[in-house]
Amino acid sequence: MRNRMKFLLLPAFAIAMGLGSVGLPATASAQSAVRATVNDQPITSYDVGQRIKLMKLFRQPSGDKAVLNEMIDEVLLAQVATRRGMSVPDSMVEERFNGIAKQVKLPPAQFAKALASQGVQAETLRKFLRAQITGAMVVKAKARSIKVSEADVQAQIEKEGIQTETATIREFKLQQIVFVVPKGSSPGYVGQRQREAEAFRKRFSGCDNSLAQAKAMKGVVVLNMGRRDTTQIQGPAGDALKSAPVGGTLKPDVTERGVEVIAICEAKDIRSSAGVRAEIEEKLTAEQSKNVGKDFVAELRKDAKINYK
Repeated sequence: MRNRMKFLLLPAFAIAMGLGSVGLPATASAQSAVRATVNDQPITSYDVGQRIKLMKLFRQPSGDKAVLNEMIDEVLLAQVATRRGMSVPDSMVEERFNGIAKQVKLPPAQFAKALASQGVQAETLRKFLRAQITGAMVVKAKARSIKVSEADVQAQIEKEGIQTETATIREFKLQQIVFVVPKGSSPGYVGQRQREAEAFRKRFSGCDNSLAQAKAMKGVVVLNMGRRDTTQIQGPAGDALKSAPVGGTLKPDVTERGVEVIAICEAKDIRSSAGVRAEIEEKLTAEQSKNVGKDFVAELRKDAKINYK
């Protein structure tokens, strides 16, 4: 599956150039035809036409067939998310939308009008952003299921002739505060829980008091994660831990259980050879995961009922 999110990083002027002229706002065709169905979910000619116009504005033109197939992949991933009770809060989509508006130096309402002047409805961009976030969430969950064995790590170490002498790493004692979101909850409720989690962070008074704080709130669970080091927590969370103060918290993260906040209770430096082994494991995992999205979508297509009209 092609990743379209990179267009969000384009310089603002590249986007603004596509919004220079003013025309008449687009309206949905009264006779929009169904172009394809994905497990009985339709994709219309209007949907496809809007996406093509959107991609042209962001200097990523695509042909009709390529856009249709990409939208089919997005529907397949969205259906997986629905089955697993995963949802994207409206607030997250709106944050991305407003971020693009800021890039082109326009208030969100004016940005929506500028899009409409080029024949693209603001809702088209919002749907695209939701599809991208949902797809990334599903693929990320799939990638987490990929495990590299200790034997694979050792074989790679021997192959590269790496010396696994001890090094200093950071060890943390962590808590997890979960703002539970039942499966099937509305995006609005997820957004509400995110706001509650942010408010909790602002008044967080340390791990010793977190349970008492949580008891005063509905549907909040405190879990002791035990001790973890920087070799065990990778990605953005691992990077954030390295700079987070003891007694602080990381930004809320939306997961399958709800909205989760990680609190740092203690931190200390330890000597271990785990760092070298973790780097090798991360490298092998990345190699095995690089095509996980493409392969997963291919699997979904095999089992799906896709009809082109």
